Amino acid sequence: MKVLCIVQARMGSERLPGKVMKEINGQPMISYILNSLKNSKYIDEIVLATSMQKINNPLVEYVEKNNFEVFRSDKEDNVLERYKLASDKYKGDVIVRVTGDCPLINPIIVDHVITKFLMYDYDYVRLDVPDTFQRGFDVEVFSKFALDKVYNKVCSKENINNKDYAPFREHVTYYIYNHQDEFKVGYVKGEGIYFENRNVNLSVDNAEDFKRVEEILIEK
Repeated sequence: MKVLCIVQARMGSERLPGKVMKEINGQPMISYILNSLKNSKYIDEIVLATSMQKINNPLVEYVEKNNFEVFRSDKEDNVLERYKLASDKYKGDVIVRVTGDCPLINPIIVDHVITKFLMYDYDYVRLDVPDTFQRGFDVEVFSKFALDKVYNKVCSKENINNKDYAPFREHVTYYIYNHQDEFKVGYVKGEGIYFENRNVNLSVDNAEDFKRVEEILIEK
């Protein structure tokens, strides 16, 4: 059984363009994410997933230069298909989803979510963000079977042009989250400092978020 981590990232963020390559301590933000995930005890391979748009070329070049795999697809808004095709190519049985806006991603937390998924034979397990867990450590784990099931429905000939299904193509796990009667779904809930600080956002969406995270990483 192969645990494949797919990190989705792009340069075309509307609120903070190029944020994944913005530097903190001389390192682009994406490097903190990828290098943290390398410390996971359960992830077998890490792949960056992005689109074929030229704007993403600097990101791709940096990631490949640092010996990480990159998967690119030609459909900018069909991220679900990107995950499906990447999981096919890299033969993942268990898929770990991480986004490029979480430079404080913690491998211990990631492994905790993977462990719960494996122990109880779930289809999908997520960190309980933002209800009981602080945003910025976001991780989701799901089976290849669940991913294929969603893809086969959402991207079928019947539904591929259906606007009602568009959100499910853009947001990889949105279908599972909204159709929990079709899947065995679990949550890892926060406690202690993660629960107490659940209203403090540590993901990076805008310049203010970046400054907050930058200060934390500089202090480390």
